[in-house]
Amino acid sequence: MSDDKNGAWVGPESTLPADELAARERQLALVDRVFGLEAQLAELSAQNSLTPSERLRTEQRLIEMQGSLAWRLGRAATAPLRVAQRFVVRARAR
Repeated sequence: MSDDKNGAWVGPESTLPADELAARERQLALVDRVFGLEAQLAELSAQNSLTPSERLRTEQRLIEMQGSLAWRLGRAATAPLRVAQRFVVRARAR
């Protein structure tokens, strides 16, 4: 595309109907949005990567937490609700 003497764009898109041109603009906006989201995802993935030592430390803390008295009592107290929830989910799936 280029400018003509009047300042209007000249090119194959200048002869398209308005709805076709609007559709192409929406498509370009969506493609731009996808590129932006992919870049954002790559950035966040790089930031949230744990080093092996951090991962090991986190897993150890999780094991310690799950072995604590408070965790075990909480699991025991909520066990009937979890069992009932499983029955409800299975009944709805049938």
